[in-house]
Amino acid sequence: MHRRSIPLATALALGVAGGSAAAEDREASASLGIAINQGNTESERYNLNADYLERTNAHRFTANLELNRGKDGDGDEDVNNSRIGGGYDWFFHGPWYANSTLSWRQDRKADLRQRYVAGLGAGYQFFDDDRTRLSAEAGPTYISEETLGGSRSREGALRWALDYRQYFAEGALRFFHRHELITEVDDADEWFVTTRTGLRMPLMENLSASLQFNYDYDNNTEADSRYDATTLVNLTYDW
Repeated sequence: MHRRSIPLATALALGVAGGSAAAEDREASASLGIAINQGNTESERYNLNADYLERTNAHRFTANLELNRGKDGDGDEDVNNSRIGGGYDWFFHGPWYANSTLSWRQDRKADLRQRYVAGLGAGYQFFDDDRTRLSAEAGPTYISEETLGGSRSREGALRWALDYRQYFAEGALRFFHRHELITEVDDADEWFVTTRTGLRMPLMENLSASLQFNYDYDNNTEADSRYDATTLVNLTYDW
């Protein structure tokens, strides 16, 4: 992973002063996991995850991609979902920042052809250094959704998100957790949450092994397809 860091206080001070600077921190990673079971239980599972972050004194850009596919023992597709997201943060006063996000998701097993979520809000950066990163953000959000049957809906909502990363054992072990909760304004029972939690341990330069637990819950769908829990063991390449 290519990293160049300056103290957070210095970065925030320069950002508030309005000075321009080149990127001080850049991170990118891609993870791939494959599980093929044979014998009493036959199945195939494939997943791909990619993340990108770039931070300057006053600006931060993020992007992420998730692809999950799978077949059961009969060869029938039983996993097919994808998510693409991006965000922009502007640090306007110390650790406070204005936030904008845009994401797209599909999940055939949840009867979701596509869902666009666009939001604005404010966030607070509690920590951001080589050991700890912690931020929280909230704000209004717009949801546009279409089911596989062609039903469409557009709703206003509220969004809450948290991003936490912590290094242990002198950087040899990384713990991460992030979640996003979105609930509709007109109906508090219509909500969905996405969480990503895991550990990452380096194997060699730029290559690490990760254990990750994904939990998604969508209260908008039928009871038998409301949640999706997945445990991933992946190889991750950082640069």
